[in-house]
Amino acid sequence: MAELKETELMLEAFNLQMPQNTKIDSSKLGEALRSIGKRLTNENIESLKKKADQECNGGLTFEDFKKYVAEASKIEKTDEEIEKAFKVFDNGEKRGLINLTTFKHSITTLGDKLLPEQVEALFKSAGVDESKEFVDYKVFMNLLKA
Repeated sequence: MAELKETELMLEAFNLQMPQNTKIDSSKLGEALRSIGKRLTNENIESLKKKADQECNGGLTFEDFKKYVAEASKIEKTDEEIEKAFKVFDNGEKRGLINLTTFKHSITTLGDKLLPEQVEALFKSAGVDESKEFVDYKVFMNLLKA
């Protein structure tokens, strides 16, 4: 039963990316994977797109898409890995709090960098009061899980 629901979700995500063809363009792969809840870095998405370009000539059938969903499932970050990353900002104090200034600096300058507008949207979505110095990182965890 759960497998059927997952397949229906994948088919819906696939169909949203498919204008009127029976294939989706590989450039839409990341969007489709994220729409079904796959948490991948931009680097992971680019790697999968490149592979899809080579293997599928840029156009993915639903069967191809299912294969990439399975591959994405193997490389996506788990809740534990994401929480571990947030704990880095807790400075070993184990209070569950992160310094907003440090966090904001990190997400705009390291790894998959966010633009200031994206940071503002992230903080707004998480209900973060930017006038505070610290915030419980679980607000961001909950946002990522949604």
